Amino acid sequence: MPRASSQPEFIEVNRSELRQNQSSLLRKAKGRTVLVISAPQEGEEKIVLDRAYFDDLAAKLRAATETLAITTDKRLFSRILAAAETLDADVRKQKLHSFEEAFGAK
Repeated sequence: MPRASSQPEFIEVNRSELRQNQSSLLRKAKGRTVLVISAPQEGEEKIVLDRAYFDDLAAKLRAATETLAITTDKRLFSRILAAAETLDADVRKQKLHSFEEAFGAK
């Protein structure tokens, strides 16, 4: 499965090129290679990407959203930090940051 953290490689084509060489161009949208179909107006471009790459990006976005939700819940995050004190020595060697350290909030 492709890694979402890898920067995508973009191949830009216009609509006419896509119509003329559709099958060969669509085959290029593999892994982290993204096909960008230009449009007359900015913001109307379309993209074609590999399903596995899309699924990987979506999973990473869901994970980041869930992590953000947990870390911005001050009460829950404090409980997690308190529970971290019970972790074994190997895990405690890694620094856990307080809510204030992570977000500068008080």
